[in-house]
Amino acid sequence: MQKTKIGSLIWAALVAVPIGWSISRLVDAASGSLPPVPWVLPLLLLFLAIAMFAGARAVRAWITERRFDQRIDALRVARSVALAKASAYFGAVVAGGYGGLGLLASTMLDVPMGRNRAVLSGITVVCAVVLSVAAVRLERAGEVPPPAEDENGDLAAS
Repeated sequence: MQKTKIGSLIWAALVAVPIGWSISRLVDAASGSLPPVPWVLPLLLLFLAIAMFAGARAVRAWITERRFDQRIDALRVARSVALAKASAYFGAVVAGGYGGLGLLASTMLDVPMGRNRAVLSGITVVCAVVLSVAAVRLERAGEVPPPAEDENGDLAAS
């Protein structure tokens, strides 16, 4: 599995912005109000980010400090890295989608609903970016360092 490129995450977010804006515009045209932004969504994104940061710390300790204890095994590390890759893209798409909603809501700041949607969309975007950062950190923590070489250029015997 290849490393997640930050540029790919940025492109995923940028592609999701017009999609979020378009969906919000369609809902606004059909119902006369912007789509709701659940207040619990930023909390869930932060909870996932905290879990990713904690996982990154545990995986980094397991790999770099060679603490091959019973709590974490290699399969769990591999699953964590795969989950981190998916979470990074999820965070980028959520950030872009709610960024599009926030852009549309920013044109309606004179209405309380528009202000509410703009503020909640902004908070959601920030939390989604934090989730993507935490996920990339967990993915990077799962990288195994190359074997050390001794002075003669031979690989060190473990």
